[in-house]
Amino acid sequence: MLSGEAKGSEYRSYIAEAIKADSAKIADLWLERLVDVVDESTRDIFPTEQYLDHIPSMIDEIGNILAFPESDMSLANSLIERKADQLGTLRHQQRATINQLLREYDLLSSVLEQFIIDTTNSFGKDIKPEDSIELMASVARIVRSILQSTVDSFVVGYMSTIQEQTEKILSFNEFVSHELKTPLQAAQLNVELLMETKDLGATDVRDLLLIQTSIQQASSLLQNIENLISNSDTPVTDSPIQQEVNLSAFIRDIGKQLEESLVARGVDLIIDDELGSVVAETAKLKLIFTNILTNAIKYSDPEKDSKTVRVQVNAESEAQETVITVRDNGLGIDEHAQAEVFKLRFRAHEEMDEQLEITGYGMGLYLVAEALRDIGGSIDIQSSVGEGTTVSIILPKEPPATRLGK
Repeated sequence: MLSGEAKGSEYRSYIAEAIKADSAKIADLWLERLVDVVDESTRDIFPTEQYLDHIPSMIDEIGNILAFPESDMSLANSLIERKADQLGTLRHQQRATINQLLREYDLLSSVLEQFIIDTTNSFGKDIKPEDSIELMASVARIVRSILQSTVDSFVVGYMSTIQEQTEKILSFNEFVSHELKTPLQAAQLNVELLMETKDLGATDVRDLLLIQTSIQQASSLLQNIENLISNSDTPVTDSPIQQEVNLSAFIRDIGKQLEESLVARGVDLIIDDELGSVVAETAKLKLIFTNILTNAIKYSDPEKDSKTVRVQVNAESEAQETVITVRDNGLGIDEHAQAEVFKLRFRAHEEMDEQLEITGYGMGLYLVAEALRDIGGSIDIQSSVGEGTTVSIILPKEPPATRLGK
């Protein structure tokens, strides 16, 4: 007879495998519901076979994540956020709205919940209510994560469009100002010459003064346009995707999301209270630190009694940057592999997957390096086999300047 814990694990595996087996069916149900929301055919929503295939593979990945008890850690190392990011870019190109995106993922949750209810009825064994609740909570967390990645990508595209439109307006204003300034100056000079060199009557003088006043008003308007352009040549600071982040609080929050994995593997996460702050894209910061912390937890040394991960700030950081170190006493990485860990699909401990009860695609550190490049940062790894790994994350205190009119 199975224990309650074993039965709960069997139930989770049963649901996970059912989702993977019926990923195409679940995707079709979702796409059918989407038609009513966006008033388009599924062919219009996802215009290529690649994107139509993209949805079942995303549903399949949800099953992969659910198959592991530490679903939060599996989520951090999955392909799902990458797929969600691509969907966000596509939906922006199709001029969707944030309200549509929220509704679309609400429908996905609804479809998954109903599928799990129907599949649970065919499980054929008693299920503890807490096991069912825990599974539903995991699905909700996964969908929220997908939604967040999709919206982040959508907003990035939206801000890029605004930037492009603003630059076009400013370029047009600059062109108009430049093209009109010279003829207006010539007209002003000609009026002044006429008034100085010609014997004019009172009516002619009055008419020339009116012309001169009109020219001066036009010149003043152009000067205001030039001032607008000059004042707009400043860094953009009002952004919905960037904010000042207190790194200690931010990383503590990520640690809470990974608490289940920390407890399961007996790892102590120690986060210093004074890590400082940076202005950056919060979505990219979350990707960076979630993946780094997840790797430190996954590859903790099961043979060690005390397993720790410590997050500190490097006091010798340059004035314009913050260097955060994540130091663990885990398995460590072979020297020859350290230069390869940022490459796509490279995994330093792939042969230990079964022993460590983990899975992955070798995407984590590749995406971390990519995200750091986007925000003007960098990363360095120092590691010794059997002793542990130190990851140094170099973050600019301010994002690379985005300037209007440039």
